[in-house]
Amino acid sequence: MKCEKCGANIPQGYVYCSVCGSEVQLVPDYNFLDEDLLGSIVQGELKEDEESKQEVETVISGTKTEKRKNIYIWGGICTVILAAVLTLFVMYEAIQYKHKNSYTYQYQQAKEFAAEGNIKEAIEYFHKALKLKPNDKAVKEQLYDLYLKEENYKAATALLEEFISDGNVEKESLEAIIELYAKEEEYDKILTLYEEIGSSEWRDLFADYLVERPTFSNISGTYFRPLKIEISSVKDYDIFYTTDGSDPVSKGTLYEGSISFTEEGTTILTAVTRNEKGIYSEIARAEYTIKYEPPEMPDVMPAGGTYTEPQMITIQVPMDCAAYYTWDGSDPTEASLKYQAPLEMPQGNQVLSVILVNSVGLKSCVYRVNYVYMP
Repeated sequence: MKCEKCGANIPQGYVYCSVCGSEVQLVPDYNFLDEDLLGSIVQGELKEDEESKQEVETVISGTKTEKRKNIYIWGGICTVILAAVLTLFVMYEAIQYKHKNSYTYQYQQAKEFAAEGNIKEAIEYFHKALKLKPNDKAVKEQLYDLYLKEENYKAATALLEEFISDGNVEKESLEAIIELYAKEEEYDKILTLYEEIGSSEWRDLFADYLVERPTFSNISGTYFRPLKIEISSVKDYDIFYTTDGSDPVSKGTLYEGSISFTEEGTTILTAVTRNEKGIYSEIARAEYTIKYEPPEMPDVMPAGGTYTEPQMITIQVPMDCAAYYTWDGSDPTEASLKYQAPLEMPQGNQVLSVILVNSVGLKSCVYRVNYVYMP
């Protein structure tokens, strides 16, 4: 180190100059020229580093740009591939959906399940097929057979009812549904079915379930006498009747003999027959009015007059009346002679008096006729 004033060398560790005694000032060993040179070198190196750095960044930037381009290209390729895959997948699923929801698929599945004995699954798939073709006869026939195997008679019956309502009236289907109704003892439905079909072509199929109505011995009307009504059935089935117009099925009395109507007024007679299956016929109905009136005067033959030849006298007596007569001109009563056979005309001048008395005691006016028989 050198003294700043005198330039003498100062040993290391001294703080004063040994020559001039001045305080030591620390001065660096290099000169300003060396410092400038060093600065320029440093600046040069920094510039080279900056240029190198820019070159590196340019390379990196180019690399990144290239990488971005590659990423975009591969991204686009992947997007196209993914879109194609998704499209194919959707198309495949659509085809599968359409296939699985087609009539043919449902029908084939049902047939396969039926062949394997899986009745419930078969029924399920037949129903799916039927939704696609509601009026398909083949499906309904298959379903009917499966219902019978399951002993599901109600479902089988409902299917046949629908089948027939669609206009598929065939002998086989009618026989089947009649049998099902009979199995459930739903005889009223058999009769309703018969009425709905309304064709005599199928009458024989219903013969065991059609019960003829009973018949009455007298038709409806007004009668001037008591009535005795007989009721009969074609096959001697049980007969039930009422005399107040009420339902003979629910309120009827078992018919065991003739029914007498003697009181004046109107009676409504209803009756049904019932066969061995418990099936009732339609109701037979008649209305009878009893109105009592005195009988008309009797008809007497021959007419009054003079006769020279023997004559037989006849009196016309209505069914519900009796005739009484006298020959002495008096009014006949029920105590008088009762006419039972033609009368022989007596000789001489005679007056025949006749009355009719009906079954309720009403009497006709007296009929008189004068006979002169001179043989």
